Amino acid sequence: MAGKTRILLSAASAAALALALAACGPQQRQASVDNQATTAATLPPLPQVQPLVAGPATPIRRAPPTAALPAVQRLGYADAPRDDRYAWIDRADWISDTIGDAPPDYSFDYDGVEPWVWQTSGDYVTYAEPIDDGYRYYYYEPGADEPYLVRDPYYSYGYRDGRIVTVYGRDGRFIEAIEAQRQAEAASRYYARARALRIAAREREQRGVAAAQWAERRAVLAAARADWSEARQRVPDWQAYRQRHATEESQRLQPERIARAQAAERFAAWQREGQPGRPPHLYAPDTGRADRRDGARQIDQARQQDQRAADLQRQAQRDMAQQRAVAEQQRLVQDRQRQQAAEQQQAQRIQANAQRDAARQHAEIDQQRALQERQAAVDQRGQRIRQQRDAQRQQVEQHRAVQQQEAQQQAVEQRGQLARQQREVQRQQAEQQRAAQQQQVRQRTNEQRGQQMQQQREAQRQQADQQRAAQQAQQRTAEQRGEQMRQQRDAQHQQMEQQRTQQMQQRQQAQQQAAQQRAAEQQQRAAQRQQPGPGRDRER
Repeated sequence: MAGKTRILLSAASAAALALALAACGPQQRQASVDNQATTAATLPPLPQVQPLVAGPATPIRRAPPTAALPAVQRLGYADAPRDDRYAWIDRADWISDTIGDAPPDYSFDYDGVEPWVWQTSGDYVTYAEPIDDGYRYYYYEPGADEPYLVRDPYYSYGYRDGRIVTVYGRDGRFIEAIEAQRQAEAASRYYARARALRIAAREREQRGVAAAQWAERRAVLAAARADWSEARQRVPDWQAYRQRHATEESQRLQPERIARAQAAERFAAWQREGQPGRPPHLYAPDTGRADRRDGARQIDQARQQDQRAADLQRQAQRDMAQQRAVAEQQRLVQDRQRQQAAEQQQAQRIQANAQRDAARQHAEIDQQRALQERQAAVDQRGQRIRQQRDAQRQQVEQHRAVQQQEAQQQAVEQRGQLARQQREVQRQQAEQQRAAQQQQVRQRTNEQRGQQMQQQREAQRQQADQQRAAQQAQQRTAEQRGEQMRQQRDAQHQQMEQQRTQQMQQRQQAQQQAAQQRAAEQQQRAAQRQQPGPGRDRER
């Protein structure tokens, strides 16, 4: 699928309109511009257009939402070339803008849902099926069973060779690959449904669309079309792509654009008249009351218009053949002047395009001025719908921002809590260490005597040295923790001093107890010597 749009109209209408204006003189060219609408009206009917159906609007059965569509194998993702990123959405936008407010060409049944169909004279096909939030649109190239783009109210998905190549947001912006691949599930299901719809459309009966149904629902489709138009103005890359290809596509689509606009005008006029009788013929002269009063004149005018169109076509073909022969001869004989001739032809094409664009703009301005007044109510309803969508989008964005802020705050609180827990664990470990040391000191004091007391004092001295060394290391670390840790170190130092004082007191008490015990033993032995015994009495 090339980056540019390839829309081919019928040879008669496209060649006659483009080349006849370039070949005519100033006065003849102005006359051709003035009769442009009449020429477009004589175009043959578009392919497979079914007449609108009379009768009241019936309830619409909506297509399944994305989650309810059958699960399929996910399509691969291949990022589109940077210069062609907006080719897919721009092509679909050109088709949508060309069709404009014209009623659907026909509908068909697919599992109880009736998609609407528009088919251009170049065989580009567009389907629209109703869903809960509006419509889902499918766009096909001529003769293709697979879509090149599918659009829902939130995203648009571009395809090429059975792979996803682009995803656009609701605002029309290209979404980068990482985020785009998150939409692969929806894009794959839409692709499968698009193929099924295309096959069913060829097999099922084509039905005319109820005129009342179109009158009731066309504002929704107009609002979606306006969303794309506004998005294109807001997205610089899309706007730049459109400017690079606008001249070519505008030339190709202009005849059908006029025919579709006239069809929309016929339908609007029928509505303004209170919908009398059957719905109007959209792409052929209507046989209403005016035609019945002057039918012969209308037939003669139609024949004259057909003859003029045929003459313009033959003249355009002769001009094209002559230009090709001259160009070929110049390329063979004047090889050195090829670049100059190409530049001159390019300038002529630019000038001719500018003249044709100016003429078309005058015709479109006159036609749009009349259409704008009648579509004011539709535009207002579309504006209200867009405002509601924008408000909903802003609410979602605000809710998302609040959630992100809450998540950040929660992360800060969690980090603070983790730091507090770590400090608490360190404090408990220090307390447990001090308690264990105190318990060891008490056990050694109670168990050891004599020589063991000396060993205990030596061990305690070594332990005190180690503790002082550990305290010095802790002191160096605590200097970085601030005033609170220094106070804790001082408290530990004072506690160690108290422990040493207690140990000295305990040693003194032990010595006193030993001295008292020795004194008691001496007294006991002295008392035993003083007591009389049986042996001592016999000696006496």
